[in-house]
Amino acid sequence: MSRVGRTFLQAFGGALFAVLAPVLVLAADAPAQTAAPTAGQASKHVVWDGNRTLPAHLIPLRDENDEPVIPTEADPLPYSARFTCGPCHDYSTIRGGWHFGAMTAAVNGRPGEPWLQVDPKTGTVLPLSYRKWPGSYDPKALGLTAWDFTLLFGRNMPGGGPAEPSDEEALAEPQARWNVSGKAEVNCLACHNRSGRQDHSEWAKQILRENLRWAATAAGGIGEVGGMASRLKETWDIVDGPNLDDHEWAVVPSVKYRAGDFDSKQRYFFDLNYKPADDRCLVCHSVSPKDAAMWSVDADVHTAAGLKCTDCHRNDLGHLMVRGYEGEAADTGNRTAESFTCRGCHLGENANGDKTVLPGRLGAPYPKHTGLPLVHFKRLACTVCHSGPKPKEGFTRVRTSRANRLGVYGVATWSTDMPSVIEPVYIKDGRDKISPQRLVWPAFWAKWAGKTLVPLKPAEVEAAAGDLLKPEERIAQVLIALSQVTAEDETPVLAAGRFVFAPNVDGGLDATERAAAQAAPAAVWGIRKGSEITPLVPDFDPSAADKDPAIETRFQEFLQALGTDTAKPGEPAIVVRKALYRFIGGFLDISEAPAGLAATPGPGWLVEGKFVPLATDFDIRTVTAKAGTEQTLTEEQVALVLGALAKTGTEDEYVYVSGGRLFQLDKAGKLFARKNKAAEPVTWPLAHNVRPAQQSLGWKGCTDCHSGGSDFFFTKLKGAGPLLTKSVDKRSAASFMGLGGLFQRVFGLSFIVRPAFKILLAICAFVAGSLLFLAGLVALGRVAGFMEKR
Repeated sequence: MSRVGRTFLQAFGGALFAVLAPVLVLAADAPAQTAAPTAGQASKHVVWDGNRTLPAHLIPLRDENDEPVIPTEADPLPYSARFTCGPCHDYSTIRGGWHFGAMTAAVNGRPGEPWLQVDPKTGTVLPLSYRKWPGSYDPKALGLTAWDFTLLFGRNMPGGGPAEPSDEEALAEPQARWNVSGKAEVNCLACHNRSGRQDHSEWAKQILRENLRWAATAAGGIGEVGGMASRLKETWDIVDGPNLDDHEWAVVPSVKYRAGDFDSKQRYFFDLNYKPADDRCLVCHSVSPKDAAMWSVDADVHTAAGLKCTDCHRNDLGHLMVRGYEGEAADTGNRTAESFTCRGCHLGENANGDKTVLPGRLGAPYPKHTGLPLVHFKRLACTVCHSGPKPKEGFTRVRTSRANRLGVYGVATWSTDMPSVIEPVYIKDGRDKISPQRLVWPAFWAKWAGKTLVPLKPAEVEAAAGDLLKPEERIAQVLIALSQVTAEDETPVLAAGRFVFAPNVDGGLDATERAAAQAAPAAVWGIRKGSEITPLVPDFDPSAADKDPAIETRFQEFLQALGTDTAKPGEPAIVVRKALYRFIGGFLDISEAPAGLAATPGPGWLVEGKFVPLATDFDIRTVTAKAGTEQTLTEEQVALVLGALAKTGTEDEYVYVSGGRLFQLDKAGKLFARKNKAAEPVTWPLAHNVRPAQQSLGWKGCTDCHSGGSDFFFTKLKGAGPLLTKSVDKRSAASFMGLGGLFQRVFGLSFIVRPAFKILLAICAFVAGSLLFLAGLVALGRVAGFMEKR
């Protein structure tokens, strides 16, 4: 059907909906969760006939209006999984699955990785989850709409859930742009597409452009999508078609299908996997040590043995994945899940240790655990000894796909080092067993609501902070402005302390450390050429007759360039001794500097008759303090921002959380830190990667864990966060387990003398045995009469 026809149908349907809306509202009390299909719905399910092959998916594409997609039609709509896949696979059942149903799930099970809202400028690392897991905040309670959540995390969402709200929910978000972007339906191809065209990077790019309804088509390689919905007016609608007034900036998203991929009946061939390939799972579930080389990282032992993720993490049409943890069967009522835990598969035991589970699935070996005391099975999860990196000093820092934006490739760099995720931290889980977990320290601004902390949105903090969070931005803008008049082999820089700051392609600053001999206490603006840095304003006598005219020509260029800085606080000027240089009316103006200005030579701004440096002492002090670190805030900034928040007209008390500490201002306005439950680290269990048996804890003996300096018990962990401070939480591994460090140290030291003690016991046993043997011989001789009784 043409776009005109669709426009008419949608307009007619909209009018009809307005008439019937009251009736529909009264009828709309069906639950949002997946329910068992009725007899009438059963025909929509594909019943397995027992054949273990996958049927060829040569099928017609249908759009969101349930109309056939004709690839040669003018301005075709993107394909819709709901209406393309729905005739055989009940869409409403699928969208209640684990990856899509977090907002409406009745059972959430063991905690998993939260979504981490990361905002470096405001120093925010906020754990979020609709599943109400410990330590995570409900996005809805913080005022984050489904639209906000989709734009924040849509890059790693497979569609559905928050990205596909109901029409009523969409209309209830006045700031959202669902009518422009459309909804991101459950993207079946994200997992099941076997084609090498499937491109997660394209999906992330389309979500960033707010092309939600087009994202699956582009990422699946079905068609080429151009345009950006994010640039369109909020009044635009899909039925409006192309923007005839703008073909360069506000270009309407459009699909150009690969016509050669369709047959004569306009059917498209989907190359699908019934069981998704591992690389589809790893798009969102990769975890790798920070700074590790790709070739140096081993695969999970199960992967090396030929198993796939979906061999254990199975599901039916409802897509409620088997997660494989002990106790899952009790949580979900799915008794089959008992077979896919470590104990179930390898030992044939359920969570209570009963031999009621079919063991050895997929050839799983039976471990003997020879010599291992049974207390370990009672107190430790299998993953303590077998999963994750081995304990080491300072723990292992890793990056995850979701937290650190891994696996998105292109000209721009998407991946980040922050937040800092640590593993393995051994903590007692919900079954009172110690298990390895990943850990992240939360960081956020908040206000007190009674005895509860309510986190603030980064935008709220930025609005109150003003320029306090922008020192890098201001310095970068000056350097970028100066770069307009420098040669290709020249770079404008700011040299301050031990560092040289230069602008980067992202509009920020790159800091390079200088040799100690080159460090200078005063900040100097200069031009770097190769390894040499020359001052922007050289020391010369402006009144000298033999002065170099090229210097003043250069001054004119610099002043003209600084005038283009949109954030300039005043008129650019340069003071050299008693001369004041300005750019007025297209010409360089040289006048005598007022007495107050002559004492502050160099480039700067004239603000209300006063000479202000290009960068304030606060800006230089702040960027220099953070240079060479991952931190994005200083204590001075936090104190100033807390003061700014206190002046927003409310009587709320504001705080900042970072590194396991809560920071706030005392009555004198000074910053202090203290412990608080809200600053506690957020943890979630890990299961992979599973190491080979020879790399498991205990393979080399008891001293793998039990020794006086064991990393398993005594390695230290410092709180990490965006704030540059010494006030951070410090804990030992034993404290996370809830065990006494002194007892474990003494108990571990006992293993040093155990070999000698065993030798002593052997000697004593030999002597005692010898004495008993001799006594037996004497008694036997007397009984036999060989020895005379006395």
